[in-house]
Amino acid sequence: MNALLQTVPFILLISVVALWIWSGVWAHRDAKLRGKPPMLVSLLVLLLSWPIGLLVWIALRPPLQRRAFDLNDFKVR
Repeated sequence: MNALLQTVPFILLISVVALWIWSGVWAHRDAKLRGKPPMLVSLLVLLLSWPIGLLVWIALRPPLQRRAFDLNDFKVR
């Protein structure tokens, strides 16, 4: 029982750190897709009081603009 009580906080800490790292990677990829500076966005998400920074990015991120498929983009010139 004592060993279980010692491992639960460790597992919780590892889970929070993994979620923190994952949110930074996700914000980096999302900012790149949306045409914003990815390093700046991921640093702001991670360092701006972490869960609040993530929620701010989700709320204020620009819309995803996808271009229509154009075969001329893939032609060899």
